[in-house]
Amino acid sequence: MRNIFVFSVLLFFLVIGNNFGQAADNFKKPKIKRVSEAYGFIKGQQYSLDLIKKELPQFRMSILKAQTSFNSNFGKAKEEIKRYLAESLGQNDFNQYEQTLVIELEKMLGDQIFTEEIAANFITEVENRAKGNIVSTVLETLLSFQFLDRPQDEFTSGFTTIFKTKGHLKSKNTDWQIKVPKSWKAEEADRPNIIQKFTSDYGAGNQIIMLMVKDMPQQKGQIITMQELNRLFTEKEMKNMLPDGGKFISFTKMTFDNHIGGMMEIEQIRESLDFKVKIRMAQFMFIRDNKMYILQGMVSTDETLTDLSLEMKKYMPLYKLVANSIVVNDQYK
Repeated sequence: MRNIFVFSVLLFFLVIGNNFGQAADNFKKPKIKRVSEAYGFIKGQQYSLDLIKKELPQFRMSILKAQTSFNSNFGKAKEEIKRYLAESLGQNDFNQYEQTLVIELEKMLGDQIFTEEIAANFITEVENRAKGNIVSTVLETLLSFQFLDRPQDEFTSGFTTIFKTKGHLKSKNTDWQIKVPKSWKAEEADRPNIIQKFTSDYGAGNQIIMLMVKDMPQQKGQIITMQELNRLFTEKEMKNMLPDGGKFISFTKMTFDNHIGGMMEIEQIRESLDFKVKIRMAQFMFIRDNKMYILQGMVSTDETLTDLSLEMKKYMPLYKLVANSIVVNDQYK
């Protein structure tokens, strides 16, 4: 059986390049290319299931079960991706693309003969895809669109990956880990204290999670006591830690894997050359062995008059879930 996914991806770019003139320039952007691949994946899968249903009607119930399972996890993604492509291309060009896609699918796969073995294997494959066994970056794209409105649901649905700091060049010999949503792209950062950053929408979003560690300015051999930690993690002391130009929003004392710490929410406008960006950040932090462990969850916009409180309210449940997943591995050795 032909590889439906590969075919759909190649077909998409062929159609766009041949038919869409100026709109084709949009596809130089990484996100829209990635989203088009995911859409081709879905359309190719559906076309194959429809062919099996037509040729081998005894598989109707199995197909319905597989489709229901897949749509349960990724049905919203299909509609959101379709909306995104229609807005990016323009509705007329998108309609033309879909018509051409159907024609080309019929030309290339219309004469495909399915044996019972091939049909059963493909239906099983769809059932596995419903569980998230999908090639990257299609999976990450589907997840980002599926959980567009409630990003925390990607985490609670089990679509996560574990990042461990052990052995990382910028981890300062710390050994801790977090869970992050699978659709958030892991990337190296330029700053020396940033171990890793994760960006939503597989690197195309305006939301970032960063993992950091900083040495505390204690003298060698001096250990911060529990009493000192309790005095440090208070609203009064946290306000003294505000960066220049930072606006204090709130502070909440918390415990992370048996370590006293807290969460401070702030807002700030940062400038670089002639560019300004507004950031609202939830910073989770605790101290162990004279090092401050930091997890930052941020939302941002280049529209500096925008109120980011609603955006942070949307992502705060996810950021708290990630913070709650912190495990300091070396304390268990």
